[in-house]
Amino acid sequence: MRFLHELTIGEMITITEQWTGDGKPVFLAIPELVPFLPRVQEDHAALVGARGGSSAETPLRTLSDQADTLDTRHDHLQRALHFGMRSAREALLGQNPPNVALADAIDVALEKLQPRGLDIVKASYESEAGNAAQMVKLAETELAAVLAQVPILDGVSALDLVKQIGAVGTALGAVEQKKSVTAAAAAKEDVTPSEVRRRMRAWVDTVELVLGALTRTKVNEAHVEQIRKPVVDAAEKARGRRLAKRNAAGKKGEGAPSEPGN
Repeated sequence: MRFLHELTIGEMITITEQWTGDGKPVFLAIPELVPFLPRVQEDHAALVGARGGSSAETPLRTLSDQADTLDTRHDHLQRALHFGMRSAREALLGQNPPNVALADAIDVALEKLQPRGLDIVKASYESEAGNAAQMVKLAETELAAVLAQVPILDGVSALDLVKQIGAVGTALGAVEQKKSVTAAAAAKEDVTPSEVRRRMRAWVDTVELVLGALTRTKVNEAHVEQIRKPVVDAAEKARGRRLAKRNAAGKKGEGAPSEPGN
């Protein structure tokens, strides 16, 4: 069919998106088309990847969303630990008599866990994961006795909270590692302009095979039209663009001044 090579990549994707999506049952209902479905799906996926720039785009976005969610949890838990321990310290000093020894021990523990205070939530995701691992190590060894005496929530001590921070940090570190690996793979997967053109030519070849097979089928004409119509409509739009461009060029030429000497 003429003008298929002039379709945009978006128009091409829209056509085969119908064949491989909602229109797939109709496509498969035409026996002559069944052998072409794997090729249609392959060419369609190749164009989607070309338009997106890389097949890693979607996984990277998903991983980034996961990292952002984990970071938000991490920051809330770090603030809860900070203010919870400070609140416990003040409460101990306000007792009669004050429990100065435990209040001082809480001071020391908080200084070791968060030496830069709440600046800990401003670190990179990788640093947050590393800091969380260090905190757990301290909490489970030299600071365990003190942290176990500091209530944060009903049934949740500061020691429990640090362990939660560690778990979130571990998950955040794992996601960041996956992001690095995926980004590295994506960097090697750039789709060059020549590769995009090659994929578009392959798509046209496949669609022409499908259209050729439709001329030989004896199935319900409505099914044939459902498969063929998106291609015909898109080709007609491309033909209209070609004519409009040609007419515009013609008008421009008519109004242009003659070259000297003509």
